Amino acid sequence: MVDPWPSQNSSNELLKTLNSRDDHECAFRFFDNLVKQNKVTVKSLLIILDTCTRSGQIERARQIEKFIDQSHSWKNHLRLQTSLINMYMKFQMIDQAERIFERIRHLPECDIIVYNSMLKGYLRNHKPEQCFSCIDKIGSKLSPDNVTYIFLLNACTILRDKQRGKILHKELLSTLDIQHVHLQNALIDFYGKIYEISSAEKIFQEMTLCETSTYNSLMKAYLINHIPFKVLDLFEQMKENDRNSLGPLAFRPDLITFMAVCDACEQLGLLKSPDSSYEEYNWKKIFSRKK
Repeated sequence: MVDPWPSQNSSNELLKTLNSRDDHECAFRFFDNLVKQNKVTVKSLLIILDTCTRSGQIERARQIEKFIDQSHSWKNHLRLQTSLINMYMKFQMIDQAERIFERIRHLPECDIIVYNSMLKGYLRNHKPEQCFSCIDKIGSKLSPDNVTYIFLLNACTILRDKQRGKILHKELLSTLDIQHVHLQNALIDFYGKIYEISSAEKIFQEMTLCETSTYNSLMKAYLINHIPFKVLDLFEQMKENDRNSLGPLAFRPDLITFMAVCDACEQLGLLKSPDSSYEEYNWKKIFSRKK
């Protein structure tokens, strides 16, 4: 006899499709049927937790956590528990996320991803100081990765904590691949916020690989330090590199770039008179693309 019920893979694909269409009620009904059929998998649980997050269904989320806790293997499954942490952090239910974290951080298989989820959640909820309390709990068996350092640098940037940020930078020079683009961007943001623009420029100049986001980070640093003409210089450099590069290596300005350029123009007074000039800069010329 042919089983009319979809296979596990097709069930998960259907759940993902319903999720991507924001058809949350249908996704919940379909998941309820999976429960009745005893066909729930870790994958389907991860998808339905994402549905809870997307739909803001807190009570549903609590029910699913209770369902997960009924299984010993699921209760100690790191990716499921990490997903619960991410979900509760997005719901601004920090106590619930911390409750799960305190339980699973003692598991032998606990990894740095669990800690990174907590750091991300604290930053999302405007509690950067808590990032350092969390990372102090890391065991000797675990080492911070690039993502950890990015979050910690972001916390230092928000707090304008020079001492911690410079200690982190020193650690990075001796422990990790400092050429990680997003890590470098975080360092540029940090030094820009603490008004050490020469350090931000040095990091930018020494980078072997840049992205549009890297240019944007330095532009924001220039704006914070009230050096708007350097934003326009960097924009010209970006346009030149765009002309000389192909494919994904081209430095194409995005919305953030143009917002930074507009802010620079405003600081220079160029927005008040489109035909005015500031040294070699002219409003009409700034956004033109040379052939």
